[in-house]
Amino acid sequence: MVTFVESHESESGAAVLLVLLFLSLVGAIAAALVALTTTETLISARYRHLQQALFGAEAALELALRDLSVVADWSRVLTAPPGNVSSTFNDGEVMPRGPDGRVLDLPRMTVERQRDSDLRWVAGSLGGDIPQWRLFAHATPRLLHAPPDVAFPLYFVVWVSDDESDGDSDPAIDANGRILVYALAVGAGGVRRAVEARISRAAVGDIRLEGWRQVR
Repeated sequence: MVTFVESHESESGAAVLLVLLFLSLVGAIAAALVALTTTETLISARYRHLQQALFGAEAALELALRDLSVVADWSRVLTAPPGNVSSTFNDGEVMPRGPDGRVLDLPRMTVERQRDSDLRWVAGSLGGDIPQWRLFAHATPRLLHAPPDVAFPLYFVVWVSDDESDGDSDPAIDANGRILVYALAVGAGGVRRAVEARISRAAVGDIRLEGWRQVR
């Protein structure tokens, strides 16, 4: 005859095991929710920074057009530095700091702008009319003398070049009253957005925006 003896210790051990498994499950769910919330927060913040940078690039373009409208001869802004005319929107820095504290190497960024442009145009038969980009404006929006309690986590950089269609084979001379403008805004977290525009002029102070595009 076999006699079964109930073990309270076995029941207690099983209960502890179930509690531990339950706590592990709750902890895993909590960790997943924290990770999801953090990811969504980061995505939301990046989207906001990208939108700010896009609006900033458009504002930088407007600032550049304001100054270009009063330059009687655009060849003066296309001349190789240091003889070129630059915008009044200029902080005089060569290695400024962006909104997140990172150093922005403007000479290197200009080389990169030229490299990217060459990749776009060099495949054509433009010859000497391939755009050569000149640094025109660079500064933080604080130079706009905004109220001190208004924060602008942006840095603006603008380049100009002769357009590719004037046919004079000289990128330092504007022969047809038409140039290209590339406006970049660097935002929080190092995000960047840019717009490129083609502008023409009928008279001093009369600038026409012939077309523009967002640059990814």
